[in-house]
Amino acid sequence: MSADLDNDKAFQTALAQLWARLGKITAFSFSASNGPGSRTNWRGHGRGEVAVTSDEGNLIFSEQAEYTDGDGHKIQLQNRYRWSRDDNAIRLEHLRREEPVLLFALAPVTEHGFREVAAHHCGDDIYTAELLLHKDQLELIWQIHGPRKNERLHYHYW
Repeated sequence: MSADLDNDKAFQTALAQLWARLGKITAFSFSASNGPGSRTNWRGHGRGEVAVTSDEGNLIFSEQAEYTDGDGHKIQLQNRYRWSRDDNAIRLEHLRREEPVLLFALAPVTEHGFREVAAHHCGDDIYTAELLLHKDQLELIWQIHGPRKNERLHYHYW
C-alpha cells in the first residue's frame, strides 16, 4: 500500500487509522536538540501525561511534562494542542493563550507515515514535520530552521 496512496480508499484508511490512535493517547516523551548554526539552548528531554478531550469533533491534547534541559535544570511544561480532521489531512494547532496557531496539516504519504502538506512559517522560521504510526506509539518529529534556529523536536506518544 505504501507505493500507492493515490488510491482514495488507502488515503482515507490511513487518515482514519491515525485519528483513532490520537484519541487513545495518554502519555508522551520528547527530546529537543539543536544542530549546527543554532543559537538557542533548546536541548533536553521531557516526559509527561496527555489528557485528551473531544471538542466539536476535534481532539484537544492537554500536555503536562517535566522537562530537563541540557544543563540539568528541571522545568514544568504545559501545552495545549488541537487536532482536527478533514478529507485530506489531519491538522495540528497549538492553542497558545487559547488562540489556535496552525502548525501543520499532515497527510499520508505511506500507510503508516504522514508528512506536512505545507511548511509552517513563523517569522523567519520554517517548521516541517513527519508523523509515523508504530504498533504501540506515534512518533512526531518537527524540524525548525531559521536564521537563529536549527532544531529538532522528537515526540513519542502512547
